[in-house]
Amino acid sequence: MRSDRSGGTHGDFAFPRSYEIQERYELPGSGESGIPTFYIPAPKSRIEHDGVWVAVRASNGQEWTGVFAYGYGEPPGISRIMSSPDPESFIVISKGAAYLVGADSPNRWEQLPVFPVTDVIASEKHKILVFADFSKLVAYGRSGLRWKTSLLCSDSLNIVSVDSDSIRGTGYDPGSDTGTVNFVVDLNTGADRLV
Repeated sequence: MRSDRSGGTHGDFAFPRSYEIQERYELPGSGESGIPTFYIPAPKSRIEHDGVWVAVRASNGQEWTGVFAYGYGEPPGISRIMSSPDPESFIVISKGAAYLVGADSPNRWEQLPVFPVTDVIASEKHKILVFADFSKLVAYGRSGLRWKTSLLCSDSLNIVSVDSDSIRGTGYDPGSDTGTVNFVVDLNTGADRLV
């Protein structure tokens, strides 16, 4: 499933998972749910922040709500909820900020070093998620970072197609004759080349 650039949050569960997760759109009328709420990352100057809300039930039965801080103020930063190659973890992309979280341990999380996330694809064959920002691609597998491309363009990176072994895309490059570059990235190694 490809990303939706409209800014809405959608689920993509290409990888097997041991937990249940769904976007939470509202709290009960009382404002209290009885389920612990975690703000990720913890707010610095107030007790809460705006973000994507998700309800999680881990494989051990633990339930919690996560509020994942927005990253980029407007499109092209996307919002998504995704399974990860690790069946115990999931990904939340909140307006371009990507978080990897342990379903059974909401305090075990990291913000991925790609920002703002403008697109993402899951490769089940290679057991990776590939994140795009304005100028590069970054792939994460079960044990973390798998590969990162060099700068593919100056701006406006766009994934055009994905096949079983590669990603093809375009981007803006003021140094090229047309202002556009075309590239191919190997899904297994991250090796990139202009075409």
